[in-house]
Amino acid sequence: MSRPSWDVLWEVPLGLLSFLFSRALKATLTLLSRYYNPANRKAKPDWQVVSAEFLASPLKLLWTMSRARWNLHALIAIAGPFTVQTSLQLDTASLFRSAPSWTAVIYTLQGFKTLTSISSLTTDPTDSPVEISLPPGRYLVGLRHYHWSDPIELPAITVDGQLALTAETRPAPPDANWFYRDLIQRRRWIHRWLNYYVYPLLRYRHWLPARFVHDTFLPVPNPETHFYFGALAPGERLTIQLAPALFNDYAVYLSHYSRDCFPLDWYPLTVPEHRIPALPEKTLYILRIHPKHREAVPLQTTWVDLSPEATTQP
Repeated sequence: MSRPSWDVLWEVPLGLLSFLFSRALKATLTLLSRYYNPANRKAKPDWQVVSAEFLASPLKLLWTMSRARWNLHALIAIAGPFTVQTSLQLDTASLFRSAPSWTAVIYTLQGFKTLTSISSLTTDPTDSPVEISLPPGRYLVGLRHYHWSDPIELPAITVDGQLALTAETRPAPPDANWFYRDLIQRRRWIHRWLNYYVYPLLRYRHWLPARFVHDTFLPVPNPETHFYFGALAPGERLTIQLAPALFNDYAVYLSHYSRDCFPLDWYPLTVPEHRIPALPEKTLYILRIHPKHREAVPLQTTWVDLSPEATTQP
């Protein structure tokens, strides 16, 4: 790398302070949600699609950025809360009508912890509804729709044998996720400090356990997706080389973020070689490789090669 290694002298200590701040902020938001959680006070569950309106509250934007990395390639909807004693049923036929590839994740209402999931890879279109056994508690259902149709049909949900939420049809144009491009205009010092640690976490991850880096950077990943990620210095570009055989069984999605995790650009990859152009700032990237069908052959590590290359001095 042509960039001087002096960066480490401030990136690592400031990154450690940012990491501690992010953990403290996340814990504070979790604690506050126990006493002030609008979802917890809802008399009836409902569907919400992640959109500019959904993220209009500064607190909700901050909460979201403290919990996960933006999945910019899926149309995301959230339902709940549901008070469950034994089980929850999803009308998966609606999901298959809305998208050829989808994932439904069950989260706890308190703490937003992933409990279990089902998807188009684990269920059959004819096996609807699908019942999910759960311990007594309060839950949310999160849906990720890939290559969604317009409109989408949000499924009916039954709890303990009783209909809890009826199906809904919502408009879902192909550019439904375009609002993500405007989020960076809302960047404030707290967002910078919240995720300042992410760049040194990825840039110097060879000093850390791989599992720690993965779980810290991707706290709520899709369990069926393979992830490749990293950090790019100013003036550094990334060459991505993929084996042609990979495209037979996998869809490939590339996301490019600012160092504080605001979306910059995203798109699917459909050719074996691609380059992320160099930028004059520090950035992050995620390569998501998701199976297209249940018969997908296991992903081979030799099918993916990522090569960062310094091009010009910033």
